[in-house]
Amino acid sequence: MKRAIPFFPFLFVFLFVSCQPAEAPTEAPQMFPSLEGTWQLISYKPDGDTTWKKHPPTIIYEKYITPTHFSWVEYNTEKDSLLGTGGGSYSYDSFYRTYTEDIQYFLPAGSNELGQAIPFEVGYEDGKWHHTGYAKEYEFDPESGESIVVDSSRIEEIWERTSALASDSSLMGTWELTSYKQTGDSLFLEYPEFVTYQKLITPTHFSWVQFNSVGDEVMGAGGGTYQATPDGYQEKVVFFYPSGSVVRGQTIDFTNTVEDGSWHLEGYLEDSAKIDEFWRRYGPNM
Repeated sequence: MKRAIPFFPFLFVFLFVSCQPAEAPTEAPQMFPSLEGTWQLISYKPDGDTTWKKHPPTIIYEKYITPTHFSWVEYNTEKDSLLGTGGGSYSYDSFYRTYTEDIQYFLPAGSNELGQAIPFEVGYEDGKWHHTGYAKEYEFDPESGESIVVDSSRIEEIWERTSALASDSSLMGTWELTSYKQTGDSLFLEYPEFVTYQKLITPTHFSWVQFNSVGDEVMGAGGGTYQATPDGYQEKVVFFYPSGSVVRGQTIDFTNTVEDGSWHLEGYLEDSAKIDEFWRRYGPNM
């Protein structure tokens, strides 16, 4: 005798549901915020160390990031001494949490970092930016005629963004000096092509650097805080290189005009020396 096969409706419902494709997640992966702005180094791990360190209050250690460029500075305010600076262009992927610095100038001279593209893994929590990467050390190999990697040093740092005051945002970005007048001259001058004169404007700070883009030389640097309005622009100079300049500590008022990606600044130092400069913006607003 044939036995009837029992019918279980709930079994088919279960199989039907279990075979359906999984629904796509309703929430997108966490996107990290923009890195544009001014960041203060709050702690770091020296290479080979497991404990976090902090710089004393007399040390300014800041990083300035615009949409196209970055720069950093380590400055001893007590001794009026620039301990180090560097910068260049960068790339940032907030989805994959990677940040890469393409270093185009570096002080002190002779550093292995110059010319490197250093990738970092990025973390961001409670307003703090944590990144970890490795700078490579090269030596020239006479047999191959090429530079080879012989060592690397770990870079692990935590940065905190400075709070922005209300200001005119139209100047934020990276600018390159195109021409200038020396005090008493009637004609504008230009630097040779191998000299780059660059100014970064973040929501809270300005920084500038003059470097030899062919050789390994930083010829000048400076920076501080600023205030910008549609009618004027003011810089308070906090650090300056070379050391001993009377410009450090001054507050300089400028008249400024921005038109077609060109920024014209005119102002006077306390000794009546005139600053008269034209800058050109990097990026899509050039």
